Amino acid sequence: MNIDNCNHINAEKDQEKNIFLYTTITVNLQLIHLEQIGYFRYNSKSKLWEAVLNNNHILALKRNTNSQKILSLHPYLIQINQSYIINIGYLTSIEDNNCILLPPFNEMELLQVSKSFMKKLKEKYPCI
Repeated sequence: MNIDNCNHINAEKDQEKNIFLYTTITVNLQLIHLEQIGYFRYNSKSKLWEAVLNNNHILALKRNTNSQKILSLHPYLIQINQSYIINIGYLTSIEDNNCILLPPFNEMELLQVSKSFMKKLKEKYPCI
């Protein structure tokens, strides 16, 4: 799948929609731009969501953050399985149910799309 050919993904022109203010697990406020976020992952050991940023920094989110809260932040955030939400702006292709992301996220982790989430992805983006 190549998302360049998908007419259903339009860039947001309003930059304010691309900036988030997060409360971290240590109750610090952090300003994050959408383009800094490659993906979110659920850390089952610490039982919280983390944002993986383009500077290789991992930002632990507040304990009450759940996948629905993350997904509601921006339409570019798409859940691919129970533990991962990707920024579709970094997605280049899906090969053998694995998401291939742009650098610097291209060699970080194997991001596999589960069957149920692949079905949802195809419903939302029929060009997949």
